[in-house]
Amino acid sequence: MTFLFILLLLVILRLLFDVEKTNQEEVIGNLMESNVQIMDRNLSGIISLAKNLQGVVNEGVYNEAEIQRHIHRLLLDNPILVSACLAYDEQNPPHCTTFSLVAQRMNAIKNTNDDFLYKDWFQIPRLTGRPYWSDPWYDKEGAKTIVCSYSVPLTRKGKVQGIIRVDLPLENLRRIIVNLRVKESGRAFLVSGNGMIMAHPTDSLAMNYTIFDLVNRYPDVQMRTLAKKVVAGEVGFERNRNLGMKGDVWLTFRPLPTNNWSLVAIVPHREVFVHLHYLSLILSLAVLFGFLVLSLMIWGRVQALNKPLTELVDGIKQAGEGDLSPAPPLETESYEIQVISENFEAMKSSLSAHIDNLQALTEERNRISSELEFASNVQRSLIPNGNSIKPGNLDVYGLLEPAGMVGGDLFDYFLIDEGHFLFAIADVVGKGVGAAMTMTMATTLLRSIAQHHKKPQEILSQLNAFFMGHKLESGYMTMALGIIDLASGVCVFSNAGHLPLYVLSQDGQIRKHERTHSTALGFFDNIKIESEELRLDAGDKILLVTDGVTEATNPNDHLFGTQGLEKTLAGLRGASVEKTAKAILETVLDFADPEKGRDDITILAIEYLGGLQKP
Repeated sequence: MTFLFILLLLVILRLLFDVEKTNQEEVIGNLMESNVQIMDRNLSGIISLAKNLQGVVNEGVYNEAEIQRHIHRLLLDNPILVSACLAYDEQNPPHCTTFSLVAQRMNAIKNTNDDFLYKDWFQIPRLTGRPYWSDPWYDKEGAKTIVCSYSVPLTRKGKVQGIIRVDLPLENLRRIIVNLRVKESGRAFLVSGNGMIMAHPTDSLAMNYTIFDLVNRYPDVQMRTLAKKVVAGEVGFERNRNLGMKGDVWLTFRPLPTNNWSLVAIVPHREVFVHLHYLSLILSLAVLFGFLVLSLMIWGRVQALNKPLTELVDGIKQAGEGDLSPAPPLETESYEIQVISENFEAMKSSLSAHIDNLQALTEERNRISSELEFASNVQRSLIPNGNSIKPGNLDVYGLLEPAGMVGGDLFDYFLIDEGHFLFAIADVVGKGVGAAMTMTMATTLLRSIAQHHKKPQEILSQLNAFFMGHKLESGYMTMALGIIDLASGVCVFSNAGHLPLYVLSQDGQIRKHERTHSTALGFFDNIKIESEELRLDAGDKILLVTDGVTEATNPNDHLFGTQGLEKTLAGLRGASVEKTAKAILETVLDFADPEKGRDDITILAIEYLGGLQKP
């Protein structure tokens, strides 16, 4: 219990810390945003002044004296600036003129030395055609001090002619930074895009160190990561323990919208979470007092509950050992234990009834399984096997792999008379018992009709009439049926919506007869069924399959298809009918994804061995 209370206290303190951290991050973020806006207003004002001067020069209507008077007025009215410069590289020779104030009077210094062409403040905006804030640099010709320059291109007819530069003394930046406050003692400093400390309350750091120089003093990877974030212009609020200051500190930083500089502030941890410290102390005392009170209440309650709970536990143990007989009512003053006891007795009664129902359900399931097994045996007995009667000049092999215990596929073959052999394969629409019943009736009816009709189309017409006259649960099927003249090898067959019939020649050729001679059986009455004739040579094989072969899918949802079947057949040249059928089945089962289920698979292979010799 003590451990739980300590854990609870720690969790609550952690939650309070997270909440306070989020709150302080927002508060300090707002302070930083306000400071950034202060910096940005000063820098934006400089940008506006530079663009105004750019407009004056670009208009081309003012002479040099008028432009100088404008610059003089600009420097007088804006003491934040120390100098301005006009630089041209399209004139001969290139020159730049730096303007500054000396005792409130204009001082213009013209320089025809082309060194300025290679300085960042000139070269970068000249090449990019865009305004540019330079890093701090020492202006030895004009201001004679370290300045940050804002440069804008001078264009005429879309072509850059030169650069206008206005200069902000670094000392002015430092004055702005010194006046920025974050909390009570948080210090702010300004970092350039390459990490140089531009302005800092400690003068010795400005322009002498980069932020990377500072963090390299401490063996902390986190500090180097923070420095990279600052230079990258990210926004952050992160804790650090190794900054060489007394106690932990929080670093907050965010970029200036005007350029790629960043404002960084360091705030002591104690100032960020001063309210949390007092709240933690009060909460700890409250939790300790609550723990003592709750412990006394729990002790008294446990004493009152122990006896009836012991009786209830004994009853649960008996139920666990299989004794579900009703127990006498439990006497207790606890409403909760009384409810548990009553519900436990109700659960025992429900469990006993459930066991009885489960036993009855198991018996019923076993009965249905037995009946399905019997139906499966009956269905398989109707399909020809290796002992079925077949002529001496035919080798026949068929197999059927139902998707369940019973299926809706069928194949059959038998002698109509001494000179003619009938074969058929069919696929009943649907699965399960209904399809199996239709398959059983079709098998029986097929042999009956074949005694009176000797043409495939006539037999199929009779089957279609039967299905149309009897509304069966699964009353539709596709069927391919053929009759072979054993003496001549002529095969007449009809395809009622079934898959193609294949003829495999002894020389390895595969002939595909994919024409259907009618729709599937059972859909329309009085359908016209045609037939087709082919001649078999000795060694030719007839192959028929159901859609359980072609519609098998692999884990990538690709169909086996007729292409897969034909590819398999191409590798079975010279194989026996039995080997051919089994090889196709094995290939399909290896291809198919067992988790997706499959349809009934039926394969019938017939090899014609040559004309039947007459006695």
